[in-house]
Amino acid sequence: MINTKDEALIIAFGSRVRKLRKQRRLSMEKLAELSGIDYRQLSYVELGQVNTTISTASALANGLDIPLKELFDFDNDNFPMHQKSEKV
Repeated sequence: MINTKDEALIIAFGSRVRKLRKQRRLSMEKLAELSGIDYRQLSYVELGQVNTTISTASALANGLDIPLKELFDFDNDNFPMHQKSEKV
């Protein structure tokens, strides 16, 4: 079960992977093959159903032929990862 405080991040990561995969016109099967991971694992990641490991994220970045940090560039997707709290 996913901790609710992490749920938005996990879903955003999966959405980012899906977006980058589709931009490159790769099927899920092809990206899984290029990344050396199981197709079902990729499906779980994209759907935000699993809190993936850094090694899986690295494999996905390699499969997408991008730097690892690009997988975490949520600002480009207009995702508010960190909201600044106002001081009272």
